[in-house]
Amino acid sequence: MLLVAASYLRPKQKYFPKKVITPFEAKMFARLKQAFPEHHILAQVAFSALITNSNYKIRSRFNRKVTDFVLLDQQMNVVIIIELDDPTHIGKESEDAERDAMLLEAGYQVIRYTEIPSIRQLQQDIL
Repeated sequence: MLLVAASYLRPKQKYFPKKVITPFEAKMFARLKQAFPEHHILAQVAFSALITNSNYKIRSRFNRKVTDFVLLDQQMNVVIIIELDDPTHIGKESEDAERDAMLLEAGYQVIRYTEIPSIRQLQQDIL
């Protein structure tokens, strides 16, 4: 009886842990590490860490967007932004193009994959 009462007195949980990346993205992360062992790879990077603008209305266009991977060189400079388009991106091509345009305007190179490429393909595409 005491256990039942204790569960009613405890506040209802509001926050829950979430996986940082999907299993598909985890495979891509591992492949990127294999292809670029001398580089740093960041996953799930907020656009606000990559681009900015002094105008609040413009910032609001990207403040909740996240990119899948950012490849950094040894000096921590962005080499390229890598997007992994799983089936959830079908029908969202215009949204993806808009996201890419923001990053391109800021001076970044963006590459998109629908499947996990080979190590060789990654190295050919990026370096």
